[in-house]
Amino acid sequence: MEKPSSIVSILAGGVAGASETLVTYPAEFVKTCRQLPTAKNASSFSIIRSTLSTSGVSGIYSGCKALALSNALKSGIRFYSFETARTNLPLLLPSLAGSPLVNVLAGLCAGVAESVIIVTPGEAVKTRIIHAASGTPSSIAQMSLTQTIGHIVRHEGILALWKGLGPVVCKQGTNSLVRFATFGAIKDELNARPSAKSTLGPTGITFAAGAASGVVTVYASMPFDNIKTRMQCVGSTDRSMLLCARGMLANEGVKVFWKATTPRLVRLTLSSSITFTVYDWIVRASKRYGGSMKVGVAQAL
Repeated sequence: MEKPSSIVSILAGGVAGASETLVTYPAEFVKTCRQLPTAKNASSFSIIRSTLSTSGVSGIYSGCKALALSNALKSGIRFYSFETARTNLPLLLPSLAGSPLVNVLAGLCAGVAESVIIVTPGEAVKTRIIHAASGTPSSIAQMSLTQTIGHIVRHEGILALWKGLGPVVCKQGTNSLVRFATFGAIKDELNARPSAKSTLGPTGITFAAGAASGVVTVYASMPFDNIKTRMQCVGSTDRSMLLCARGMLANEGVKVFWKATTPRLVRLTLSSSITFTVYDWIVRASKRYGGSMKVGVAQAL
């Protein structure tokens, strides 16, 4: 089958990434607050209640611009990299032709590409803004997104935007590998059941498979997400992923690696469903109105 064009793949992925960020950001805000080293054992609801009382709704969306821009670019790169890798891997390694392993390896390639190019800088800026908004004394508390980026670069150097690259690569590689592989497997299983096809329809199956893949993805990548937040927060001196992980384990026990799982579970479950559904809808619309491709990635998986 003909794959989506590069332009459509990037555009659809970008719109999907921005859409899911706007819908799910409160869960991301709560998750990051709970992962910070200064956080007490506050519940998600108490964090939301406290933030609303002191800063209003805008407080809960602190750092949203950084993540929305990052996710829009990230999703475009993710789907483009995934499609490109899935097309070329069987050509480079003929033994993979027709194998489910193609989706796994293509997802891994997509995760690494998005981590290096987009995700790490976006996460670094977002984490600083949320940390400052949570009450930690910081000169970036009242800065705009561009001012925050400029401040970080001037005072810490441009490489500070790539602090935490190791855990981000591991997290995003795991995210994409697990998400694309489980999404494809679950969708194939649902499509193989006539009752599911008639009850849910194409969009419902895409949404359900996306949600289920999001649950698996959260538990697989949560340790890297916690390490990443610790390395990127205001005042962090951690430079090594392994040393940071060792210190977290020694001081807080193994449970620290799955800290704030619930808000991230809420976010990624919705995120996967929204991302795949919006992406697939745009690809279908492009086929219907522009005739530039035959199927969306969710149909091809």
